[in-house]
Amino acid sequence: MIRINPETKTLICIGTGGVGKTTMAASFAVGLALEGKKILVLTIDPSMRLAQALGLKADGELHRVDLSEVTESKNTKGELWSCVINHQKAFEDFIRNASKNIANEDDINRLLRNKLYQQLSGRLSGSQEFTSLITLYQHVQSGQYDLVILDTPPAQHTWNFLKAPEKIAQLFHEGIANWFRAGDQSSSLIKKLVNIGTTQVLKALELLTGSEFIKELSMFFKAIQNWQQPLEAYVLNCHRLLISQQTEFVLVTGLDPSRLKEADKLSKEIRTQGYKLTSLIINRVPGWLSTQNKVEESSLQTTDRLKNIIHYYQSLESELKKSIRSFSSQQKVYKCFEFSQNTENVPQLKKNYNQIVEVI
Repeated sequence: MIRINPETKTLICIGTGGVGKTTMAASFAVGLALEGKKILVLTIDPSMRLAQALGLKADGELHRVDLSEVTESKNTKGELWSCVINHQKAFEDFIRNASKNIANEDDINRLLRNKLYQQLSGRLSGSQEFTSLITLYQHVQSGQYDLVILDTPPAQHTWNFLKAPEKIAQLFHEGIANWFRAGDQSSSLIKKLVNIGTTQVLKALELLTGSEFIKELSMFFKAIQNWQQPLEAYVLNCHRLLISQQTEFVLVTGLDPSRLKEADKLSKEIRTQGYKLTSLIINRVPGWLSTQNKVEESSLQTTDRLKNIIHYYQSLESELKKSIRSFSSQQKVYKCFEFSQNTENVPQLKKNYNQIVEVI
């Protein structure tokens, strides 16, 4: 099983699509809850089977997971809670929290009806990654859980997730907002006065809002002027959470040369940017490659095709051993053996967690 630092409060799972990252995050959650911890797992797009196993609903609400079928004692102190992030609800909650004690209910509702806000909360590039992060931040800050686990989008969106606070902060920057509150500048003039990153955001917004772009934008910034500073502080705190020593990143990959290469590249980039990547998990390693389950070819009455498959995976295992130093010098490396394709029920999630073996 995976070793988490006792001081860690946040565990963020990253990795390419199709490696079982979401299921692995759920396995961590089940295993750690059964060890007596109070765990919350946040996910974005679970499979139907996993959603059914954990009682997940895409409503953004917290749901307690029934662990009775895998709990040996009725007095187990651990708890497992789960939530599928509802991005629109998360963005609205963010606005309301940032506006608390600053704006009245009418002002907040006027902002929520604003066309620009509605586009921001649902369609702007990076907004879903941002709502995932603020949802994570809110639950970590609540102090109600021993550990909050987040399943992130596939690796090609990892940087969108990590850079979401910076992107949103650009949009809400005081120097830019002042121009729009005046309400009489032209779109082309404004775009000349802002940096390239923000210009790209503004172009995207202009396409989404049509000819009334400037009017909507002006109304939007006037609506938020009373609480812009606490909003920027909130964004900064989200970034601090990502680089906190109490936040660990876990990279999930597969036993495949191309995926291992991607994992090596991503792990180096993550560390270079100052994030605490502590573990690499090679998922779905065939059971016959474990020391307990090695297949002796002479004992098989099988076809050449099956022998070739065995040789293929054994060659992958050999290559992995050669390259393991490059990974293990920077983080702990684990393998998770796959003995069943049906990995999305609570008993199997528990078994997955117990099958995670550190590579020595």
